[in-house]
Amino acid sequence: MSYDHQEIGDFANERDAQDWAERNGIDVRDLHLRAVRGRGVTLSVRRSALGDSATSDLSYGRRTGFF
Repeated sequence: MSYDHQEIGDFANERDAQDWAERNGIDVRDLHLRAVRGRGVTLSVRRSALGDSATSDLSYGRRTGFF
C-alpha cells in the first residue's frame, strides 16, 4: 500500500527528524526518511497524518530542527 507524503525538508540526521515529528505531534509510523548523501536525511510525512489538527505553520520546525 502506498501513501501520499508531503516533503517537509532536510535534517542533519534521523534523530533530529524524529525529534521534529515528536514536537509537532506526528507519529513516527507516518514518517518517511530518505538518506541524502552528505546532507543527512530528507523527511516526508504522510499527508493524512498532517490533517486539520496539525500545526498550521510547519516552518517552525525548519527554524529549529533543520540544518
